[in-house]
Amino acid sequence: MKKIINIIIGGIVTIIIGGVSYNVSKSDIVKNFAINTGMNQGQAEQYINTIPENELVSWKEIGQELIDDGNYIINLIDEKIDCINYKYDWETPTFSCFEAKSQLEKTSKDEISLGQSYIKLDSDSASKDDIKETVRLIQQVISDYQFEIFDALGDTLDIDGLIKTCLYNKSVLEAVLESN
Repeated sequence: MKKIINIIIGGIVTIIIGGVSYNVSKSDIVKNFAINTGMNQGQAEQYINTIPENELVSWKEIGQELIDDGNYIINLIDEKIDCINYKYDWETPTFSCFEAKSQLEKTSKDEISLGQSYIKLDSDSASKDDIKETVRLIQQVISDYQFEIFDALGDTLDIDGLIKTCLYNKSVLEAVLESN
């Protein structure tokens, strides 16, 4: 089951959540994305139109990817970050290794929670309350991506891309919530 089934007739997109098909206007998704990102309508539409078809996957796939990423971060913290025996290049007098670990732990837990919420959207029992909770968790993960550790890691991660992906999914879910 695709997150967005490519049934675009007159700008209508069919989105399946909880076994229910929601027909939303593509322009509503663009409008929400523009608001969420600060882009203008044209930039938002252009960005959305360049999303490759193979990236429009099921809620379950998105969820599993986030759970896997959250678990990867947990393993990274446990196996690769040693605040006792090492000093890292990204540490500063005001940003310690222990603070970085704390930020990564919070991010990993929030990614796992968001992943579980996405998987719930793919189940037949998902409701509008589950959609609202997913939107809330998306915003929490976006906030986590603003942590200093991600700035410190710099170009090793595409945080901007991760945030835009989150904002796109949030925009889709908001369009679903706005539809009747």
